[in-house]
Amino acid sequence: MNTPSTEVGRRARKRLQMLEHLANTAARLFESQGYESVTMEQVAEEADVAKRTLYNHFPTKEAALAYWLDAELERDLAHLQDDVAKCKTFRSRVTCVLDASADWCEKHPTYLAAYLRHRLLSVGGSGGDEGRSDGSDIALAWQHLIAAGQLAGELSKAFPADQLATWFHHLYLGALLRWLNVPGLALKKEFQAITKLFVEGAGAKVKVPRSRQ
Repeated sequence: MNTPSTEVGRRARKRLQMLEHLANTAARLFESQGYESVTMEQVAEEADVAKRTLYNHFPTKEAALAYWLDAELERDLAHLQDDVAKCKTFRSRVTCVLDASADWCEKHPTYLAAYLRHRLLSVGGSGGDEGRSDGSDIALAWQHLIAAGQLAGELSKAFPADQLATWFHHLYLGALLRWLNVPGLALKKEFQAITKLFVEGAGAKVKVPRSRQ
């Protein structure tokens, strides 16, 4: 006999399976036909679902793209765990993640503008805007790294880790936007700059003159 919790769990699994099926179908179309040319109607037809089903899970094409890219990012972050664990400081750990992100972004520039439009509208919200709540968004990685930095005394505890993670995530997205829109920039250097700003702040360092003996 099924209990209410069992039924809820089954529905959640089915929803997750459908999200992954739809996102992966959309991704195949994006790869084969180009992102801009693919329509939501094509995705529904290729996935063999009603358009209403597709829109219930992903209200926009950008949402489907973001879900797929977040899943790709989650897999990449999982592979980075050993490398991050070897790093001794917050700055080195976050740089490890950012360098990997830069490598990925430089290989997929055609998707980034649409992804960023979607993420900038949803950043800081609670949970996934497509029902995703498995913590795959890179903002959760920032939160874990920041919390560890606070615990080690490297970062201030004046603000909670989740709040700092949201602020850092805005810096991250801003660096990506700047890289996309300003020719000739090196993405890794842009990420180094936001890390320096986050850790050290933007205030001028005033040199105190030595007193004369």
